[in-house]
Amino acid sequence: MSLIFTVLANLWRAFRNARVRLFGRPPDYVWLEVSGALPEFESRTGFLRRRVSPGPPAPTLEGIRERLDRISADGRPKGVVLRVRDLGADWAALEELRAEITRFRERGGRVVAYLTEPDTPSYYLACAAGEVFASPVSTVNVTGVRARVNFVKDALAQAGVEAEVISISPYKSAGDALTRNDFSEEAREQAERLLDARFSELIEAVSSGRNMTAEQARTKIDRAPYAAREALAEGLLDGVCYEDELAERLGMDGKHATLAEWGRALRALRVPYRTRVRRRIGLVSLSGAIVRGQSRKLPVPLPLVGREQAGSESVIGALRTAEKDRRIKVVLFHVDSRGGDALASDLIWREVERIRAKKPVVVLMGAAAASGGYYVSASANHVVARGGTITGSIGVIITRPIAAGLYEKLGVNPVALDRGAHAGLMDASRPSTPEELEILNRQLVHFYGEFKDRVSEGRSMDLESLERIAGGRVWTGAEARDLGLVDEVGGFRDALRKAAELGGTKDDPGALLKVSPPRSRRPTPGDPVETAREMVEATIRTAGGLRGVRAWAAAPYEVSDG
Repeated sequence: MSLIFTVLANLWRAFRNARVRLFGRPPDYVWLEVSGALPEFESRTGFLRRRVSPGPPAPTLEGIRERLDRISADGRPKGVVLRVRDLGADWAALEELRAEITRFRERGGRVVAYLTEPDTPSYYLACAAGEVFASPVSTVNVTGVRARVNFVKDALAQAGVEAEVISISPYKSAGDALTRNDFSEEAREQAERLLDARFSELIEAVSSGRNMTAEQARTKIDRAPYAAREALAEGLLDGVCYEDELAERLGMDGKHATLAEWGRALRALRVPYRTRVRRRIGLVSLSGAIVRGQSRKLPVPLPLVGREQAGSESVIGALRTAEKDRRIKVVLFHVDSRGGDALASDLIWREVERIRAKKPVVVLMGAAAASGGYYVSASANHVVARGGTITGSIGVIITRPIAAGLYEKLGVNPVALDRGAHAGLMDASRPSTPEELEILNRQLVHFYGEFKDRVSEGRSMDLESLERIAGGRVWTGAEARDLGLVDEVGGFRDALRKAAELGGTKDDPGALLKVSPPRSRRPTPGDPVETAREMVEATIRTAGGLRGVRAWAAAPYEVSDG
């Protein structure tokens, strides 16, 4: 049946392509929107949710990749114009898109970047294009990169709350924001090193993209920001114009170029022919803080767990679905997480370890795959990280909130009667006793030992060598490759290639099959009342989980840009 469907589909496409060749005239250039967070893959959206969320879907790396491939395969358009605005993507996403832009240019396509309000991330991306334009009144804010942590120890104290955090080493600094007012020496050293690596990458992108020396690029960044025409004079831009003037700027011999949005250009492009794929690559994605239960997205971020959360039950459900699907011969496991709950991470690790005995597992790391994010990746057959991926952070912390001051402010006098020497271990109304701290420390050492054992076995490293790079130390993807924590620095196409090699499938995005967990009963998508109630309940459940004693495999601070 699938063969018949493929033949019929290709007959229709052959007819459509013949009609396009006769009557369709594609534009010279195609506008491609580059904005927002640029998630790795398209997410499935139900009919009702599309009805209540008007407008085109937000751009994704997958969508932009497919559009560039489609334009390149057609061969008639001269190139693309990237409309870069309101960009909130992480560094790894920008690194991936830069690689796709380079690939498109190597295949003969022209790439022009048009910036409305250039900042460091958007300009870093634009430097991969052949030409960079900006609007006349824009400011080119290529000011560098930075890491900022909001230390909340004093803010908690004003509310009568403090936190006990037991860490495996000073480098495991995920809890520092709750217990300190500044970086520790070890945390500062790590942040400085990560910033140096990212800043070097920025300088390399500017110097190679704008045909200047590294020293010249550094000087220009240090002198930023610039008005658009100042940036033009400094060689950071190729032109300053409004959008409607681009047609003239990109034209030749006095003739204006034709530009069209993707929707209109698509109707004039040839349709690629379908190929029959019997052996598939199953795509399972883990995005956000790792927690127990179902995946969810909270209306507001919470400490340690953030806003988007990858529930162990949901991720395990998707992995088991991929395991049972006979069409799937290999699993591509996309991990973008700074970690989270240690137990939830271990449960997901177990599924990866178990499934790889039947089907190979290839991990593709996103912006971060650190601590719990690295934990779930360690046993894969092959691990691909971006150069700027934040990874490692092998270690755990245990947190215990103390609300004694809050009780006092509220006039609450907690009195407990215990049976059992440690019945009050999770009592937030008082600090831990020395004996209780010793108990928690033993738990911490146990979790840390388990973490190291997982990595040692998965990466074939002896524990002595591993200890020198563990203890909560954080690495870039490039450093992790040199240390043996990952196998390769690359992007989606590299991970896809390796998955196809291990699974005996076609090295083609068409072989990819997105896998979701089994459906659970949830409110009807698009019902605002039910959706709001679900989000509030999820927030309460998550906040409740932060009240007790829990081991966290979570990475520290993020490196930002601006």
